[in-house]
Amino acid sequence: MVNIDVVRIDIPEGTNVIIGQSHFIKTVEDLYETLASSSPTIKFGIAFNEASGKRLVRFDGNDDELIKLAIDNARRIGAGHTFVIYIKNAYPINVLNRIKNVEEVVRIFAATSNPLQVLVAETDQGRGVIGVVDGYTPLGVEGDVDIKERKDILRKFGYKR
Repeated sequence: MVNIDVVRIDIPEGTNVIIGQSHFIKTVEDLYETLASSSPTIKFGIAFNEASGKRLVRFDGNDDELIKLAIDNARRIGAGHTFVIYIKNAYPINVLNRIKNVEEVVRIFAATSNPLQVLVAETDQGRGVIGVVDGYTPLGVEGDVDIKERKDILRKFGYKR
């Protein structure tokens, strides 16, 4: 028997969340080092659900509010080997490849500031993330004005020249 649970993730204004899967207790320290060395101004909180042994929520970070958010949402997801990272003063694009290159990281489920739902399957053994719902359903296809707006915003943020 499998039950599917939908877990809404809290994402306060001005923050982004990254949710992924890893495989080892060393994850918390390696993610901390990766994020701390990515930018001198980044603020972050990390929580990691242990899948064996004591099965604790392990955590770290440099911002108490973001650490608390990460812990709270990791507990609500309740899936082993899942990590939750909250960031401020940076965007996922600034850190995502570095996170993917952490040797314990298996996959990234989401990196967003959009409304987010995590789809969790629950069996007699435990819980596992089976996917996410990131944002909303598209309302149409971009036209010429939308294309210009997209290109302008990338240049405004400095991602393109």
